[in-house]
Amino acid sequence: MNEHDMRKPWLLILILCGSLLPTAAVSSASEEETYTLSGHVYTSTGEPAGSTYIRVDAMESVLSSDGTYSFPGITPGEHTVRAYFMNDGHTVAYRTIFIDGDTTLDWYEGHNWITIDALDANGDLLDQSESVSVSLLERNESQVFNDGRAEFGPYLTGDYHTVSTSLSGSASEQLVMCLRLEPGSATTPRVNHLQFKEGTNSVFGFLSDAAGSPARDVEVSSGSAQATTNADGFYLLNGLQLGDEVDLTFRQSGQEIASNLSTLVDHGANWLNHTTSVTLELPRNATFLESAMSVPLGPIEIAWTIGAHTDFVELFVGEISQNGLIYRGSSTSFEYIATSAGTSEFYLVSYNTNGSNPSAPSLLVLFLPTESVDGSWTSGMSWDYSLVHTPEYRSNRTLTAIGTEDITDAFGRVRSTYLLRIMDDQYEEGEQAFRWVDTQTYLPVKTYWVDAPSSSSYFQEGSLGWMLTDGENEVGLYGDVPPSHLHFNRTNIIGVPGHPNGYDDTLNSVSIEHNVAITTAAGVFNCTYIAIQDDEDGVLSWELWYNDTVQNYVKIIDRLPGSHSDMVIHELTAFNTPQTPEFLTETTVQTEKSFEIQWSEFVGAEAYQLLENGVEVYRGVETEVELRNRDDGIYRYQVNAIMPLDYLLLGSTLDVEVAFLPPTPVLTASASFIASGETALLSWDYPFEAESYLVTMQTPDGDVVEVYNGASTFVEVGNLESGLHRFRLVATMDEVSSEPSASIFVTVEESSSSGSEGAMPSLSFLSMIFIVFSATLFMEIRRNGR
Repeated sequence: MNEHDMRKPWLLILILCGSLLPTAAVSSASEEETYTLSGHVYTSTGEPAGSTYIRVDAMESVLSSDGTYSFPGITPGEHTVRAYFMNDGHTVAYRTIFIDGDTTLDWYEGHNWITIDALDANGDLLDQSESVSVSLLERNESQVFNDGRAEFGPYLTGDYHTVSTSLSGSASEQLVMCLRLEPGSATTPRVNHLQFKEGTNSVFGFLSDAAGSPARDVEVSSGSAQATTNADGFYLLNGLQLGDEVDLTFRQSGQEIASNLSTLVDHGANWLNHTTSVTLELPRNATFLESAMSVPLGPIEIAWTIGAHTDFVELFVGEISQNGLIYRGSSTSFEYIATSAGTSEFYLVSYNTNGSNPSAPSLLVLFLPTESVDGSWTSGMSWDYSLVHTPEYRSNRTLTAIGTEDITDAFGRVRSTYLLRIMDDQYEEGEQAFRWVDTQTYLPVKTYWVDAPSSSSYFQEGSLGWMLTDGENEVGLYGDVPPSHLHFNRTNIIGVPGHPNGYDDTLNSVSIEHNVAITTAAGVFNCTYIAIQDDEDGVLSWELWYNDTVQNYVKIIDRLPGSHSDMVIHELTAFNTPQTPEFLTETTVQTEKSFEIQWSEFVGAEAYQLLENGVEVYRGVETEVELRNRDDGIYRYQVNAIMPLDYLLLGSTLDVEVAFLPPTPVLTASASFIASGETALLSWDYPFEAESYLVTMQTPDGDVVEVYNGASTFVEVGNLESGLHRFRLVATMDEVSSEPSASIFVTVEESSSSGSEGAMPSLSFLSMIFIVFSATLFMEIRRNGR
């Protein structure tokens, strides 16, 4: 290697170091520091407020459900902050705020702040070399401007306040403004923000009509300064040059309703009240009967009340503009037909010959999809069926979609499936069944049933395959090319010891007929009728009626394989697509301290909120959450969907009782047969930290005695008489005892010969009982069908 080559690695290192250093400096400089706004939200009486949204500018809102909030990621500078008290009157409060560090701000429903800027003659924030104070007259409060900013509050909205300051420092050169404290709105977020500017002052007062009533919605102006009287007839004109003689004009709907007023702008409070010579009655508010609602996609009746002096109203959707106009007239309702799911905002404007009044609160409507956006199932959808098993068995069954999963069918093909939970009114407590159906055909790919623990531990699991073809190629059930043949395959695993598993393999013909009307308890449906005929015996194995609105079969006739003498008829009695978020977890008693809560996915939701006894315990995009270390008691859960525009759609509730029960331990013995005089060694491996273990023994005479109580995980039991001994174990945690373990039997033999002779009759008798019980269980499984 020459010297030039040897220098190459060092040269590369220097180049890399040189390129990295400037980049790191630029990156550090470009990352602007952000701060957090946090605090509490209270009701008007000082109690912690319910669900309240806090928003800074156009950033995503944060939700407070326990009376506290934290809003991170705010850049330094002036911002507009809004609090929306969702659960306390649907009221809002807007204010300006300057952020230069982590800030604490507590909100009270129905209250707001007065925020103030002190400006120099150029309109810049006052560069304070000396302290300058600002006073709130009615409360006898004073503040010192901090970098030209100050604030008072929060105070009850609707009250009038007088604010004064002397930017020059002379007590005789007071600048005064008066205002009514308002909640603010999206269009007027800075309504309570005052600006005192050197060399200017304000003129304010009340305008009354000839009868002495407030003259509202009157434009008061002087040059470029303009204001509109409020409901009390009050106005505030700011930014008028000190020492100028100004003329004030008063107009309503373009008409002059009072003579002009001239006044000299001076220091101090420039009150200027006036009376109109003409009274023009503007229309009062038209008010929606509701402020927010959620409805299924389709026609909706929007209703309102019309205020006094109103000739007609206009109804707008989305925006108050010609594009958003959907109704004009004197009616108090309108039927609106939404074309797509989502959140829409409606506005009302009242009119008469004198002008308009667009100040009515809006109406927020969430249009829910009648089915999923792409036609597929969503979790929470459910179908109720009546089942008739010939010749004798009847039940009512509910199938609920709880998820999706890829499943390998009986032909070894991977199929996309919906997972259904099955509930039957004939099921015993703890009996469970699930079904996986193909997302394209809605035909079962897998079935599973497990008996109630109180009856047995037996189960049945089925794997099915539906190979649909047009005679040559595989086709879909609802595709453009209809199927004509079906190769059906099913394997049933019967979880009964000693019982053979079931197997079906049939070739079938398929015929499809469209627009077939059928009536069930759920209504009249126009269906696609599918008939599947066994090629071997010519019997219709299946008849199915599918409906697009239901998104499932409204009727199924299932003739069991073999003789086809047994038949199950499924007939739809009801179906449901959730209109609000719904829990998939069932009301139950939880015997463990930690458990999962699951709910259905809701179309259009931006996030979900889970409340536990009224307190938020989760907020996010997931549809399940693990709750840990809950004490015994009853917990009420509610799941809500957080929709666009900060609309909180209240969902279903779920009651869960936590009654902690330690898991059942597993007991083992070193031997099932021991000789007389030997000891029985019992042991257990418990995956939890138990306080103690109790081992009991049933003697050959039937007496139950305690043989161990302690913290060890094994015990030796001696001095056993001849015969069969039954041992059981109980674990105790948090002063709660578990269920007894499964029994362990140890036989003490006097001798090899006598022991064998004595044991056989007992074992034979138990075997006979087991065989009879297994046969009975199989007949029950057969009777329940697939």
